[in-house]
Amino acid sequence: MKDQELNLAIGQRLRSVRAARGVTQSELAAHIGVAFQQIQKYENGTNRLSVAVMLRLCDFMKVDAGWFINGIETEAGAGVEDEAAYLAREIERISDLKIRRDLTMLIHSLAATDVAN
Repeated sequence: MKDQELNLAIGQRLRSVRAARGVTQSELAAHIGVAFQQIQKYENGTNRLSVAVMLRLCDFMKVDAGWFINGIETEAGAGVEDEAAYLAREIERISDLKIRRDLTMLIHSLAATDVAN
């Protein structure tokens, strides 16, 4: 995998976890001490994430550093599997069973709608 492709794959994971957390680029940038344009560059793969920045991101987003890189250089589908595993872990953290069931139903409904389209 080329450096640019690797930077883009990591950036896409950053965008995914940021969106899942409901955090704006500006909020994330302020927390880690960079301009929001820098977050855009990370997410677009234009700029490479340093280890120091990645660790600050992980701390703020409450994810392991491995989440950004595990499985990237394997088959294209592995990234999807990694994301699914991450989402499953996050859902398990929800202690209210009704909320977990409702979330599962929502995901099922969204997937069915997406397949139908």
